[in-house]
Amino acid sequence: MENPKKVLDIGTGTGIWAMDFADAYPDAEVTGIDLSPIQPTWTPPNCKFEIDDAAKPWTFPDNSFDYVHIRYMIGCFPDWPAVYREAYRVLKPGGWLEHMDCGDTVFCDDGTFPAVDSPYTEWAAVFDAAGKKIGQSFQLLNDDQYIKWMEEAGWKGIQKKDIKTPVGGWPADSRLKEIGLCNQLQFLGALDGLATYILVNALGWEPAVANALLDRMRAALRNRSYHGYCRW
Repeated sequence: MENPKKVLDIGTGTGIWAMDFADAYPDAEVTGIDLSPIQPTWTPPNCKFEIDDAAKPWTFPDNSFDYVHIRYMIGCFPDWPAVYREAYRVLKPGGWLEHMDCGDTVFCDDGTFPAVDSPYTEWAAVFDAAGKKIGQSFQLLNDDQYIKWMEEAGWKGIQKKDIKTPVGGWPADSRLKEIGLCNQLQFLGALDGLATYILVNALGWEPAVANALLDRMRAALRNRSYHGYCRW
């Protein structure tokens, strides 16, 4: 989309995407919403943040945005079809929704993962079970169900792009190596926040058992012989 005038960032988090977009498009009015007020107060003049819950009916009027952006929100919504319907409602005719997300599975194409007892396999199984129990799936990408939900909301001409991002510094290509190290870093930094509540509160694990899985995941993430990647 060229020169969007009104932009909405769902689940803006730290607000970094919204601020970068506002800097890149100074004529656009960028609004980021999130449940947590963790965004900085020093922002570009065309960027603002609001506390709002995108899992509930959106407060914005019909046909009010040129572009809606959603990124890395798996496990956040009990009703994804409703989110897509709201995005479709608030977009102007011809407006764009971009949704980028990552599944809970780390893949391997060359057999370098253990044949049995892979921490990555256990991790995916645990989050599948947790998603079913709390009613907020972590398997948004499976079977392209998100495309079906977009179509049901009214979209036409949906474009899909699969992106493989390595986990760790194993790739020989320097650019992919850098991406993999960044991916590894964000995984390591997010493990406790991603999993502790899910394992202990949702699934009822003992903290010691949960910490043992996290330790196995940390070891797997640092193991350069594991050639894993995520799908976005």
